[in-house]
Amino acid sequence: MTEHKTIDLLDIVLVLVNKWKKVITIMTLFTLTGLVVALIWPQKFKTDLTYIVNSGNSINFSGGGLLSGLANLSVGGDNVTSDQTLVLLRSNQIKDLMIEKFNLFEVYNSQVREEVREKLDNNIMIEEMREGGIGFNAIIAVSFSVIDEVPERSFEMTKYLYSLLDSVALSINKKNIESSYVMLENRLEQNLNDMEASENALIDFQESNGILEVEEQAKAMVANIAEIKSALVEKEIELAIYRQSLGEQSSRYQSAELAYEELDNLYRSYLNKESTMSDQGDIFKSVNQMPPLFAEYYRLFREVEIQQEIYKVLYPQYEQQKLNYNEINSGLSMIDEPTIPTYKFYPKRAFIVIAFFLVGFVFVVLRLWYEYWLEHIKNAKPELYEKLQSIPFIKA
Repeated sequence: MTEHKTIDLLDIVLVLVNKWKKVITIMTLFTLTGLVVALIWPQKFKTDLTYIVNSGNSINFSGGGLLSGLANLSVGGDNVTSDQTLVLLRSNQIKDLMIEKFNLFEVYNSQVREEVREKLDNNIMIEEMREGGIGFNAIIAVSFSVIDEVPERSFEMTKYLYSLLDSVALSINKKNIESSYVMLENRLEQNLNDMEASENALIDFQESNGILEVEEQAKAMVANIAEIKSALVEKEIELAIYRQSLGEQSSRYQSAELAYEELDNLYRSYLNKESTMSDQGDIFKSVNQMPPLFAEYYRLFREVEIQQEIYKVLYPQYEQQKLNYNEINSGLSMIDEPTIPTYKFYPKRAFIVIAFFLVGFVFVVLRLWYEYWLEHIKNAKPELYEKLQSIPFIKA
């Protein structure tokens, strides 16, 4: 079987050699056809552009105070990422603007928008540049190209595509910043209202109860009680002396007793009830009243302190976000600017000619093998050959 195949292959080679003129003619015809196709094939030009995407603006609560634990909290304002720009480049919004700008219905010879979008998408080449070249790593740069038959139009389309991408990214970034800015503005307004309410509540409490400085007033009240108690002890001693020396009916004893009773009433009023000498707003309250008054004062004072601490954090962030809003940009930076292409991107004429040459060679081999096979059938099996001749496309 192997010998028979070798003989067949050898026969084919011999046929090729014997019919070299036919081989050269057919291959020359295919090669010339390939050359003509390469010459008349419409040329395409490609304009390249490369850009990077900078990091976005984010808010962080690093101002310290009660909210210092939120230092790493982001409340929006991030720029469009590199991955998102890839989506924008393929978006119908940008494609439609490109179609209208360059009248691509006429250029692509179609009035069907979906078909024109598809042709435009096929003429946009996008390449991602990642860290380490691994697909899962972050994108560090993006390169895109627009292919067109006219080099100037390819250049203008590339520039316009980048300007559209820049504009859309700017719009998205501005919207992100605006939402954060409005959120902070509303929160700051709420804080100002809360702070004003807490301050008014503290002032009302101080005016109605005479509480201005809790610790100092408490110290003063305790000192007063101690002085009154000391005076009571002195009066007790004085009364005892007058009782023994002058008697209880003496005027000096009775005066001292009256003074003692007044001091004792004042002392008890500080401990148990409102002083009979006190008016509304008196800074000295009874000891029984002081704990709840102190608790209420500290609650109101604490609320004022909390609102002030919140203000210390919110106001700088609000000002920073307002500055970010006024200075927002797309985040895109062009690395390689486009230039008008001076050399065609395709067709590759040499490849077309080589391809037609190889196709011609394959055609010659198959054609000669076919003729050799028919000749073999004609000599070995005439009946089969006659039947094959009845088939229209099989001819000797």
